[in-house]
Amino acid sequence: MSKQLIFILISFAMLGACRKDQLLEDGNAKLQFSSDTVFFDTVFTTIGSITERIKIYNPHDQPVEIDRVWLKNGSGSNFKLNVDGLQGKNVENVRIEANDSIFVFIEVTVDPNGGTTPLVIEEQLLTSLNGNEQSVNLVAWGQDAYFWPSIRFLEPGGSYILNADKPNVFYGYSLVDSLTTLVIPEGAQIHFHAGSGLIVGTGASLKVNGSEENPVIVQGDRLEDFFKDVAGQWDQIVFTQTSTGNEINNAIIKNGSIGLSVGFTLDPTVTDRPEIKIQNTQILNMSYIGLIGIDAEIEARNMVVANCGDHTVALVLGGDYNFEHCTFANYWDANPRSKPVLLLSNFSESSDGTVFKRDLDARFANSIVHGALDSEFQREMEKGANFNYIFDQVIMKLDTENIENPAHFQGITKNPEGTIFENPATELYNLWDGSPAIDLGNQIGITTDLTGALRDDKPDLGAYEFIP
Repeated sequence: MSKQLIFILISFAMLGACRKDQLLEDGNAKLQFSSDTVFFDTVFTTIGSITERIKIYNPHDQPVEIDRVWLKNGSGSNFKLNVDGLQGKNVENVRIEANDSIFVFIEVTVDPNGGTTPLVIEEQLLTSLNGNEQSVNLVAWGQDAYFWPSIRFLEPGGSYILNADKPNVFYGYSLVDSLTTLVIPEGAQIHFHAGSGLIVGTGASLKVNGSEENPVIVQGDRLEDFFKDVAGQWDQIVFTQTSTGNEINNAIIKNGSIGLSVGFTLDPTVTDRPEIKIQNTQILNMSYIGLIGIDAEIEARNMVVANCGDHTVALVLGGDYNFEHCTFANYWDANPRSKPVLLLSNFSESSDGTVFKRDLDARFANSIVHGALDSEFQREMEKGANFNYIFDQVIMKLDTENIENPAHFQGITKNPEGTIFENPATELYNLWDGSPAIDLGNQIGITTDLTGALRDDKPDLGAYEFIP
């Protein structure tokens, strides 16, 4: 009897196992999905989106074979699929084991339509299991744009004005060439593809004419939420030693490798200095440096340079600099940072060890130099060239620096207690209620702050006036 019982039990077990391995053929069986709608943020025409994904679950105790996974609009769809490793817009015979799941990866590319307003692209991801159809909605926002593939802007003695009615997307490096002025009007959206940038060349100029209400925005070309605070998405804007008359007003420049590189040569025969005036501008979230001056002439007012992976501001190989009501701050946490916020140097060394020296004159007034390191100021000086600098009414994060020398430090607040900014983690560098920067400034003729708010008789330090 015991042998017969064992045989019967084994038989039932084998039958159960066979049943579990047998495909479920019930016409009423349904799949489950991780979401009923997949959304894609704004995607530029011709540029593929970030890859979104959805999970398809088999909630049954038997394996299933999906007849088809396809897109409703078929071969003409803007979307494309990868179903458990199988690519296409119509994938057949996809097996899911009992109580298991698979991934479906989805991308979208938007066709240009010549319009200036965003368009909505809707699609459906369809599945058929034993003849039972189910659907998931796919929704993407698309935007047409002006595309600039490594363009050469050349209007000798004249201006080339970009349009602002739809975004401008740059691929590769573009050049503003001889005696040409590139004008970026208020409200313009400038987007650089990965590895792209802009060079302002011989005798050329860049005029960025944003306003308080409609600033110019410069950033990468991926606008999905995932990329909104990812640094290093594009390269830099470079002003050559022979560029002149450059102006940046009311701009937000973010998420690149280097925001502005003003000068770039170590050639000792080149004595020209690139010139730029910057007002009411933010340079944020650069993977390397926010602002580099290389033997340059930079005048800046109401400027924020913040959150960079290296120095926030590096002024090297000398130059002539004047910063008023500026906020230089760094609380970068994407990876360990060892370089202080501000570097001053009157020399630079080439790859072969040659040392080049130029005179340095730098002034910082009514400003803030602060961050997460113990000291956020670094000096590198070589004899044989001037090294003149002064901080006048400045909050500074310092460790062993002697601030008693009035030739360099006047009205310095060293390592202040209390919260300075509202929330640097979310790029809010306006002053916190009770900030030690409030009412510490001198009257220097700058009557409004970065936002256009009036400064009072005792102006606050940095780019923002505290508004109760």
